[in-house]
Amino acid sequence: MQQVPSISEVRRDRRAAHWAARQARQVQARGDAGLADAWWDRARAICKANPELWNDLARTLENWTGRHDGSHDA
Repeated sequence: MQQVPSISEVRRDRRAAHWAARQARQVQARGDAGLADAWWDRARAICKANPELWNDLARTLENWTGRHDGSHDA
């Protein structure tokens, strides 16, 4: 007997397919910049669903820019 997926599983799979297709379109159109845009869109969507995550995203970006903006060499 085959198990029918739950509504949450169907939604999760549909959402994953949506993001994969969006990412593919953006990469095709803009290359690496499109890939970064796709991840930004995804991060904003996740934070919109859970506003407490904005602080985590902000700290992650702060750490990343600190490693790449040259200020660590000053």
